[in-house]
Amino acid sequence: MSTQEHVYFHSGHSAAVFAAEIGPAVGMAVIRGGRGETFLSRPLPDGGAVGGELRANELADPVEPSFLDVFPLVLDLGITIGDRGRQLAEARALFAELAGVSPVPVALVRGYDFLLGTADGSKKLVWFPENVTPYAEDRETWLPFQPAVHR
Repeated sequence: MSTQEHVYFHSGHSAAVFAAEIGPAVGMAVIRGGRGETFLSRPLPDGGAVGGELRANELADPVEPSFLDVFPLVLDLGITIGDRGRQLAEARALFAELAGVSPVPVALVRGYDFLLGTADGSKKLVWFPENVTPYAEDRETWLPFQPAVHR
């Protein structure tokens, strides 16, 4: 289980190129790490920051397919204030903003366990019922919202 939330992007661009496009649109700074990593960050109104690393999604598993397999990029999202409830609230708010400006479909996942929301290119947000996983057992629920495989 991850202690971060994760925003998935259906983009064919590299993390650095996509971050330069999407970050400024939601007030996030793009920061390059010493090993070439790409981070997005913005301050929280009462101190601290929200953000994380934007990277290639390396979790696709052909043996056990999931909703997330078709998303080439993932933002590992956290906050610098150690409050899991607050982190989820900030992730939901940032996700809604990202969905409104993203040129590609996006999805929000709590940890790696629960699919919270998705938005397609039309910017229409869909929030999933509680406890929907991105895995095969809930395929019937999420399949209509999964983007086509990126080419």
